[in-house]
Amino acid sequence: YMKIEEINQMIDKDAAFLKEECNIDIASLRVPELCAKYHQLIYQEKLALEYFRTEYKVLKRDRWIYYTGKADPEVYEKEPFNLNILKADIDKFLEADGALNVCHLKVKAQEEKLNLLTDQVKSIMNLSFNIGNAIKWKKFLSGELG
Repeated sequence: YMKIEEINQMIDKDAAFLKEECNIDIASLRVPELCAKYHQLIYQEKLALEYFRTEYKVLKRDRWIYYTGKADPEVYEKEPFNLNILKADIDKFLEADGALNVCHLKVKAQEEKLNLLTDQVKSIMNLSFNIGNAIKWKKFLSGELG
């Protein structure tokens, strides 16, 4: 999967090309290519998101087993836990668990990457609309449209 910085650089590069392109027809031909590029990235990043969500669920189960005292003894040798907590309080421990929170942040960061890519595809689709309007405006100015 890609880092958010890499995605931002790619978006900036594509946006710079489209801004610099003076020929509307060349820019319009680039729209489907860019849409395909970003849809492919969305697909890859969605797979990564599902992987992170699964990783989170497994870790949450493992940490639940740990906090309920049901883990293997060697787990407690590596990471001692000598508290007897009520079932009602287990969620508080899970919410404050460092490893679980790191995994949760990976899920959230991945969701934000997907939002960024989805917004970029929408922006590209709007570009196609804007190019169409620019062509109509040029035709109007030249007297082709009345």
